[in-house]
Amino acid sequence: MKKPLPLLFLLALVLAACVPGVQKPEPPEARVEAFDLESLDPFTGEARFALRLRVSNPNAFELPLLESRLTLGFDRARLPFDLPAVTLPAAGFEIVDTRLVVPIAETAEGVGKLLRGEPVRLRVSGKVRAQVGPVPVDLGPFTLLDEIVRLDLRFAAPRFAVDPAQSRLRIAGSSLEVVVGFQVANPNPIGFYVRGPVGLVIGGRVVAEAALDLPLRPRQTGPGRLVFRVDLVQVPGAAAALVTGLPVELRGGVRAEVPGVWEQLLDVVFGGRVR
Repeated sequence: MKKPLPLLFLLALVLAACVPGVQKPEPPEARVEAFDLESLDPFTGEARFALRLRVSNPNAFELPLLESRLTLGFDRARLPFDLPAVTLPAAGFEIVDTRLVVPIAETAEGVGKLLRGEPVRLRVSGKVRAQVGPVPVDLGPFTLLDEIVRLDLRFAAPRFAVDPAQSRLRIAGSSLEVVVGFQVANPNPIGFYVRGPVGLVIGGRVVAEAALDLPLRPRQTGPGRLVFRVDLVQVPGAAAALVTGLPVELRGGVRAEVPGVWEQLLDVVFGGRVR
């Protein structure tokens, strides 16, 4: 003979049958609205990108998303990605601004492609937390975003200008030492090294050469110096020409480079008086 079910258990079954089930929401979807380079600094080892997303709610009810950590696929690299809290309207969308801070050492291949104007795949996947009723729930794992992005990067050559206060002449035996101090402005969001040979031109003739090796931070201006040694036996009139105020010209084919990531050839030409 079966024992009767306890009264409380029977009551729980009746109540459960009367309460409608809570529908688990469909996960949100995202598209890239804008993707821009804010800065790339090889001297700190980081690249920063502004990523604007259009995050859509496929559900017929409001969907409050809590701050969530997902995984970002940046070309071949895998990095953490933080999605900020946002409430999505029913069957609507919100524009969400995020920032990608990526280590250059881990993303060199993808960053290099972007700097060269090539496409890179961004994929964001994982779980998001949503406030559904009194208790947060996890949605996923799923793919929030899977798109190809490019950068419209218009590189501008750095601007050099002679700094007379940091320049000087000195004669030692049969050699003339010409120290050319200068200021250089980098208008780009990219930091890089400028490296290569630069010639000292006096009276239309290259009389000496020096190696330029200069780090430039993104969107900053800084000092530099080149030291030339002119053989007065070969160029006997060089000292007199400079002392009397003849301007010098510095000219060379150099390269701007982020080592192991990107490089571009530059023609450097600037000049002034050195006394």
